[in-house]
Amino acid sequence: MMTGKEVRLQKIWKHRRAVIVPFDHGGFSGPQPGIEDLLRLTERVSRTQADGILVAGGMIPHIAPAVGTLGIMARLDGGFTKFAREVTDYRQMMSVQDAVALGADAGIVFTLVGTPVESASLHRLGMTAGDALRAGLPLAAEVIPPSLLNNHFGMQIFPKPPKNASVDDEIAQTVRIGAEAGADIIKTRYSGDADRFRRAVKSAHARVIVAGGPLSSGSDEAVLELAADCVNAGADGIVFGRNVWQHPRMEKMLAALCAIVHEEETVARARKLLR
Repeated sequence: MMTGKEVRLQKIWKHRRAVIVPFDHGGFSGPQPGIEDLLRLTERVSRTQADGILVAGGMIPHIAPAVGTLGIMARLDGGFTKFAREVTDYRQMMSVQDAVALGADAGIVFTLVGTPVESASLHRLGMTAGDALRAGLPLAAEVIPPSLLNNHFGMQIFPKPPKNASVDDEIAQTVRIGAEAGADIIKTRYSGDADRFRRAVKSAHARVIVAGGPLSSGSDEAVLELAADCVNAGADGIVFGRNVWQHPRMEKMLAALCAIVHEEETVARARKLLR
């Protein structure tokens, strides 16, 4: 790996596993409750043990005064929103060079595997990976298992999965597909089967981080258990957004998540940090 990538990865992976807080949701659905004031949100996150944030590249200048020691993963693409009526590929919104100039420690692009735009999406990932390699910027590919795309986006416009579809198989296949196209990091969803997910991580040949997905049913314990499951299944980190910044005690939720992810604390003990 190039020295530039190694140096930047250390800004996010300060521990064996990383806790990353994404708030790039505005590019898809506008200012959801909790991300109206990104500068204030960044200030709050920077005072916790979280390792990094995931933000749209265009928002970096607005949050820069509050970043502190947080690593920055910059969303480089967009153009697909909740108003879409058909599946279209994401488009490049910021160049790798501009992201580096703004101080990003990694970039991220969405890759729509299992959709009508799969070929174009993978080609875009590969071309972006080449730019990132030359610039020394680690690149993440967000590759959601095809069976979970409608769930992930809260839409019903993606192809319906076959009746015999296996999310575990899809994860194992798509994380490797993303790595083969040049991604250093793969952002995906957790399947629920620790053994099979662990095998997928080992065969990925890239760091694998797990998205929180849609809001939980309101159970703090469910969020903490998901984080613990990800740790036990060998994930390299978590990327939890809405379950963090829409929580009434955000800082305490982050303290509990960091205890689990950084220190492998039990859910029972981590839950006490929410009091």
